Amino acid sequence: MARGDVDTDTSADLTPVVGPDPLDLRLSLASIVHWADSTAVRRDVMAKVAFPIDDMGMFLVVNRLSYNGAMRPVELSLALGMTATNMSKIVGRLAHAGLVVRVPAPEDDRGVLVALTDDGRVVGERIMAVAEENLCRVLADWSPAEVEDLKRTMARLARAHRSVSERRAGSA
Repeated sequence: MARGDVDTDTSADLTPVVGPDPLDLRLSLASIVHWADSTAVRRDVMAKVAFPIDDMGMFLVVNRLSYNGAMRPVELSLALGMTATNMSKIVGRLAHAGLVVRVPAPEDDRGVLVALTDDGRVVGERIMAVAEENLCRVLADWSPAEVEDLKRTMARLARAHRSVSERRAGSA
């Protein structure tokens, strides 16, 4: 296979910008996030839960609603990195498939929330079961005390992240 337009300068640094420290929190978090966010993992979960439609966008919305509960379409768009137009189409397909329903937002006369239907919740429960199985497999060699420590530490990190995010949103 031809290499195309390749620079012959051999002084290019091929190493990562971040050092190889196994205790570097940035590396650990990036590794976990990239694994969980990978197409291969998502496809595996879709197969294991028998997601009814081969549509990654639809799966991601059901997954997000399974974790967060009902959300505004714009919140879903921002959380999943999609345009509002694309989200509207995905929600329409999910509604047609009977997995979500649009409902009035209780605190806003004009607002709309996207919520899982009973069938959508069944799929969401299967997603949660696979997530639990995956975690159990990864943590199989950990002691119960180590798992509890991880739960507390991750919950604390999540709370701190939400707090910082809320402060940023409030000052914007």
